[in-house]
Amino acid sequence: MLRDNVTLRELNNSNIAHIVASSSNGPRGADNSQELSTDIDNLMLLCKTHHKLVDDNPEEYTVESLKKMKLNQEEKVKELLDAMYYPESLIIMVEIPIKNTIPVQIDHKQTIQALRASGHNPYRDSQINFSFSSNSKYKDRQYWKEAEEQLNCLIDIQLNCLLKYNPKLVLAVFPIAPIPLIMKLGYKLGDKRKILVFQKYREPDTWEWLFDSQTNSFLYEKIKRGNGTKVAVIVSVTSEIDLSRVMAIDDFDTIYHLKAKDCGINAIKSKEDLRCFWKQYQELLDNIKNNDHVEDVSLFPAVPVSAAYEMGRRYMPHAYPKIRVYDECDGFFETITIGD
Repeated sequence: MLRDNVTLRELNNSNIAHIVASSSNGPRGADNSQELSTDIDNLMLLCKTHHKLVDDNPEEYTVESLKKMKLNQEEKVKELLDAMYYPESLIIMVEIPIKNTIPVQIDHKQTIQALRASGHNPYRDSQINFSFSSNSKYKDRQYWKEAEEQLNCLIDIQLNCLLKYNPKLVLAVFPIAPIPLIMKLGYKLGDKRKILVFQKYREPDTWEWLFDSQTNSFLYEKIKRGNGTKVAVIVSVTSEIDLSRVMAIDDFDTIYHLKAKDCGINAIKSKEDLRCFWKQYQELLDNIKNNDHVEDVSLFPAVPVSAAYEMGRRYMPHAYPKIRVYDECDGFFETITIGD
């Protein structure tokens, strides 16, 4: 951070300078000046003093000399970054329209910033993008069948082929998609390799974790209504789900309700929050399997993407009950199954 020596206020002393002027009449102007005005290869970052110096002396600071200066600086920065020995991670961006109608888009620059903030560099400047859309209605079984097939193709063909030759490659997952599909992605990728999952925030607009320490807590309660084996699991983290809406689906005998102390879209602000959430969710599943001896449950989640991913990634077949995941779209409906 720069500060003014006199006022001690934060100071922005940088200018975006043009190698070939943005106007044909400007310093080092050319016939294609307007075309090059926003070309990243034609831009340099200079302090105000040197910006003026360069533009006041175009005979000395020619297009060729400025391009060479830019290239030398970029090579120095790359050498410095490479010298940090940050491990490389493959960015996986999952962009699936919400409810098959609301488009989503992930800012690639933000993913790189978040990745480097976590102590990793992008893998060879490459990434995997997974998107999916369907002509089927969101609540139709066909939509979820197609989505699972496409997800399997991504992992079995594109990703596994890459991992075959890079078995120790770290994966960095940036998902914005329907919660059941994020859970399925986590389940398919599993927990046998190192995978970083990131959480998108609206305010501030970032993928970086907001805190290093725990900021929230999570607890669950068991509501016994009958002696049968129909079990529902409600997870209220981003918003609280009313029990009556779940009971409208089926006459469940037992309901487990996991809640965040501070419920909201930013309920999970740190990796510690995510760890504490998983600990409670894991304990809940253990209870159902080992104490209730139930093999099949219905899940109603209102969770952020990081929690959805962990719920899938850490799922252990046979150790936990099979999970039928529900989503909400003018009422809850069944989507996919985890552990089938």
